[in-house]
Amino acid sequence: MEHRPWLERTAIKRDIQELYAIKGMWNGAYDQARYRAIDRLGEGTFSSVYLAEDALHDMHSNEYWTGEPDVEVGDKAAIHTRVALKKILVTSSPARVENELHILENLRGCRNVSPLISAFRDEDQIVIVLPYHQCDDFRYFYRYMDPPKMRQYMTCLMRSLKDIHARGIVHRDVKPANFLFDYESGHGVLVDFGLAERYTPPRRATCQHEPATRASLHGTRTKTNDTPTVEQAVYDARKRAKAGEGRIGFRQEDARPSIKTNRAGTRGFRAPEVLLKCPDQTVAIDVWSAGVILLSLLSHKFPVFNSTDDIEALMEIAAVFGRSAIERCALLHNRTIMTNVPSVDSAPESLSALILRLNPHLYTPHQPNPTPEEALDHITAIDQALDLCSRLLRLDSTTRLTASAALRHAFLANEEDSGPDEHLEPGDAKCGNLHSYTSDGQREWVRGAKLTSRPSAVW
Repeated sequence: MEHRPWLERTAIKRDIQELYAIKGMWNGAYDQARYRAIDRLGEGTFSSVYLAEDALHDMHSNEYWTGEPDVEVGDKAAIHTRVALKKILVTSSPARVENELHILENLRGCRNVSPLISAFRDEDQIVIVLPYHQCDDFRYFYRYMDPPKMRQYMTCLMRSLKDIHARGIVHRDVKPANFLFDYESGHGVLVDFGLAERYTPPRRATCQHEPATRASLHGTRTKTNDTPTVEQAVYDARKRAKAGEGRIGFRQEDARPSIKTNRAGTRGFRAPEVLLKCPDQTVAIDVWSAGVILLSLLSHKFPVFNSTDDIEALMEIAAVFGRSAIERCALLHNRTIMTNVPSVDSAPESLSALILRLNPHLYTPHQPNPTPEEALDHITAIDQALDLCSRLLRLDSTTRLTASAALRHAFLANEEDSGPDEHLEPGDAKCGNLHSYTSDGQREWVRGAKLTSRPSAVW
């Protein structure tokens, strides 16, 4: 904290004092604080996150989240394990907090996902305890990543998405700030499931695509009774757009009923179906966000999309992919798009051409004097990365690569992810059968647990 200006240090210290006022921060049995807050890591719309030391780490069984065998109390000095304390702001919806905790509980055992350690509540104050992950700021390294580092980053991200999607969970806010990547070790974890939700398929198709299934996580294209009406509306919209500037626009007071759908996410990373307010949004929206991150790594531009509202965001996407592509995308979700913006008609030849225009040195190896073999490996890897990016950023969500398919792509292919996909019940977790509850309602680690169990949640 010493590196901060004194005014900021004072504000953070005041926040930490308020954090200590929460009853769950104190352990009466040992007459000491359970966690020693050190610094504030960040703050957002719904929560603030603090760095802390787990003062009673060696008093509990921690193998279920550390992955390392527990040490008997007294075998060595107290372990100063760092954790992250996520303090939920009192303005957050109780249903949203409960949903986040349930999802974190279901995601135990997922690869590259920050696991839930514990949680406690004091009236309207709620704190979620998570592991602390060493990471670097995306803004400081995204311009300097060579293909091997890009491969490490995207492999970790896609593994996390593959595992949560297998459980029917949509993260809804995938972005660099929510994927903590340690540049030196090449390891990353997905965090912040405050906006996540379980995918619930509608009873029948609400757009021109079928609901997602276990076999087809992104759904498939279909035709419904509304298809002729929507196609006619698209035709009429094209005619109005060609008629001239005076025929384009909408009434100031539009009497049509508004469409309400989930728009959770961060601007610049929202998929087209989110911007078009599709009522049946699948896990494909997370894959689009991952594709935008890869686009930033390749183009050396962050953020790539920087709109102020949904209409402007759609125009940014149309400027990249063209008018025809965005019109076909809108048709898939029972929508029409009209525009007379000239740049939309002159889209780049391809996404790869746009990336090369933004980053002309993309094919230049990072080594000062590369051998012919190193130069060839670099060029091949860049070709594969460009192909993967184009497949992740398909406007048609039904043809967008799944996270599992992305891990089998030539750029990310590895032995660990070459096997068949998992098909799990939405509430399943990989290590769910390794936990049990004691008579007093506390969760314990079954496999050889010898230490006192740590409560999963205290209410």
